[in-house]
Amino acid sequence: MVNGSDVRPDLILFTPGPVRIPATVAEYLARPPCNYHRQEAFSRMFAETERDLKKLVGIADADGYFATIMTATGTGANEACLFALEPHGKGLLISNGFFGARVIDQARQNHMNVATLETAQDRPLDPAEITAVLDKDPAIKWVFFVSHETRTGLRNPFEAIGKLCKARGLLVAADAISSAYAYPIDIEASQIDLVTASSAKAIMAAPGLGIVFTRKASVDGIAGAGKPRGYYLDVVAEYKKQSAELQPRFAQPVALHAALRAACAHLVQLGIETHFARIQRQMQVLIDHLANRGVHPLVDAAYRSNIAVNFRLPAGLPYSDFSRRMEEQGYFCLYGIPGDQSHFQLSTIGDLTEAHIAGAQAALSRVFER
Repeated sequence: MVNGSDVRPDLILFTPGPVRIPATVAEYLARPPCNYHRQEAFSRMFAETERDLKKLVGIADADGYFATIMTATGTGANEACLFALEPHGKGLLISNGFFGARVIDQARQNHMNVATLETAQDRPLDPAEITAVLDKDPAIKWVFFVSHETRTGLRNPFEAIGKLCKARGLLVAADAISSAYAYPIDIEASQIDLVTASSAKAIMAAPGLGIVFTRKASVDGIAGAGKPRGYYLDVVAEYKKQSAELQPRFAQPVALHAALRAACAHLVQLGIETHFARIQRQMQVLIDHLANRGVHPLVDAAYRSNIAVNFRLPAGLPYSDFSRRMEEQGYFCLYGIPGDQSHFQLSTIGDLTEAHIAGAQAALSRVFER
């Protein structure tokens, strides 16, 4: 008992982040191979992690991008990108869901000069709609969009949006926080200048580090418009320090870097394609299992990523009751859209075994057969 409440640290997470981590990640988190961020051992670890982060995300030309690592959540990495692009003038923020709306809120709270394109939350972003907005407003100099809307499981056309923006000479940043390492994305083909990821998602490390894949050819152009208002969240300054010295500008938690190193090594050994296939296979098992019990996904199959899927709950069973019943059996399932009690979400991007899937199937059956 802690503060009079039951604590269940053994719950199996079926969440889109933070996720269940491999045992080797927990070991490195508890016992890092070094204990200070200015040690040579840290720089060696950092170099190996930076290399593997790019390789695993699908970047073939290691010299084209640098994986800049910041002590921040993915949301912090997004804000660093907004600050980096703001000096260029007016931006366009594109949203079809919760996390796109969060980026818009971040920009507005920082009083940035932005236009917005907000579309329906039940379908992917439409490149034609984006093109029309850009054609109407030549003042727009940069664009920010979300690759995968986690709260609804929508997969947006990452490469197509990047290409159409770059074809107009615009700077582009994208939130790939829940798509990176969960399914293939082509950062190089899109030529997107800044792409964010997180240690808490499908890479299966510990939460607390934001990753910005920084296109080296774009750095001088990004920096040329002037220094950003953010001091700590200065992605260009962080890139310059890290790429030159393999160390961060400020103290960063060695244990989190060690966990990220272990996660990269784990996926390199496993094989990223095997990781992708396991995520999809396990999700399809759960989709089929629930369909046999009359519980179906909210989003059309053509639009889903199938790495995080929302399911409609039967009438009379709100999410709060469903979640409690699943927790009683040892499983934690997240809500989909915050505040909406009519559905729940399953994600298989964490370190889940076939035994975990079988156990979740049995638990779901017990809940829906009551």
